[in-house]
Amino acid sequence: MSTMQDFFISEFEDAAIVEKALKLGGKERLMKFKPISAAKGDEIRKSCRKVTTVKGVRQVETDQDAFVAKLIVETTVHPDFKDVKLQENWGVMGAVDLLAAMKEKMLDGEYAALAQVVQEVNGYDVNINDLADEVKN
Repeated sequence: MSTMQDFFISEFEDAAIVEKALKLGGKERLMKFKPISAAKGDEIRKSCRKVTTVKGVRQVETDQDAFVAKLIVETTVHPDFKDVKLQENWGVMGAVDLLAAMKEKMLDGEYAALAQVVQEVNGYDVNINDLADEVKN
């Protein structure tokens, strides 16, 4: 049975750093990821939204590619996309621009694998069928 204490701040766990070896740019590289909070996810989503009004109807669109890129940047601990020396080495300024430059040296499948790992680390890998099975047990 659940109690109110189950929802005290002391009962919430801090997210752990996840290490994962990924092939990027033709070589296997050890990377580190830390999940972002739901509040940070909201902030990123809002920054990727475009609001338009068509015939008096408000339409909100999210640029999924921009969202994934920002999610990768915010979730990745190593390498640190915000590191100025790393950006200088790639000849860019800004974390998202660094990721874009690195994408130029990656295979499309390598970038897709990176995006998938970041989404899994942040809990986006939960399948509704898996949840249904978990509830049954």
